[in-house]
Formats: sequence, structure tokens, C-alpha cells
Amino acid sequence: MITKLKKIIKNMLGGGISELEYLEAHGFRHGKNFQYYSGHPIDSNWPWLISVGDNVMLASDVRILAHDASTGYTGARTKIGCVTIGNNVFIGADSIVLCNTKIGDNVIVGAGSVVTNDLPSNGVYAGNPAKYICSFEEYKKKHMANVATHPYFTEHKWDEWSKATPEEWEKMRERLKDTFGYV
Repeated sequence: MITKLKKIIKNMLGGGISELEYLEAHGFRHGKNFQYYSGHPIDSNWPWLISVGDNVMLASDVRILAHDASTGYTGARTKIGCVTIGNNVFIGADSIVLCNTKIGDNVIVGAGSVVTNDLPSNGVYAGNPAKYICSFEEYKKKHMANVATHPYFTEHKWDEWSKATPEEWEKMRERLKDTFGYV
């Protein structure tokens, strides 16, 4: 435990291995194009129980847990279980994926969701607990159609708008005053 803490502190101070390298060295498996946007999304106590497929994005503050320590307070032991995430999966901001769950291929998990059970392939899920909303294809068709009828901002890549000028931000605010748009 002390060694692990030393590595984490060393990494935070700019030396040592990255968080992802630490997780990989401890059995975490992921496919190509795995992206995450905040620190510590993967359960660092049990990373070998977590596997993630190709083209998976974890938005800000997602947590994937392979254990449930609350069971220890009942007199039982800590519950552990594998977490498997398929290919082409997006997990929205502030979502939590609990232990002993599987997320299929082509799945979108809405922001703030709690995944307590398996989520079959080709679906959009949201809520606490996460429930089926619609098919992946229905969701895709709906938003592809909306791009044609709503503001679509192409001046910057989606993740570079913070570098836009104040004038560009104001223009965007004005165009989004009564609707939503896309980047």
C-alpha cells in the first residue's frame, strides 16, 4: 500500500509512470482509442477486473468500480466483480459503473447514470439505475437530422472551443439563446 501511494504521489509531482501505465501494469485491459477526461476513472484497487474495448470514451468524472466496500460494514466482506465494457461506447459525465456489470457494443450511457446491471448492445441508457431509452440507431438518426436544423459550429474542433475568441463565444451564445446546437 505504501509503495502504491509513493507511486501516485511521485506521478502527481511529475515523475514516475502515468496513471494509465500504472493501471496497465496492474492488469487493466483496454482496446484502441480509449479516452478519458479526468483523473482516476478506473478502480485502482482492482484494475485487473476491468476490461474496456475499442473506441471507448469516458467523459469527465466517470468512475468504474470493480468493488463495493459497503458490504464490509454489514459484517460480510468487500464485494468484487468484473466490469466489461464493449466496443464503441460513450459513458457520460459523472456516471458510475458498478462492479459485476457488462456494457455491450454500441452503447451510450447518459450523464449522471449509475450502471447497476448489464446494458445490452446497441442501446442508449440513462438514469439511476440506468434504464433503456432507445436504440443506438434511433439516437443516431435523431441527432443527425437535428444537425441539419440546428446551429452547427465548425470554426473549431469540439475540444478547442475554450481557445476561441470572446467574440466567437458571444456569437455562439446568441445562436444558442433559444435552442441547442452541435460542434
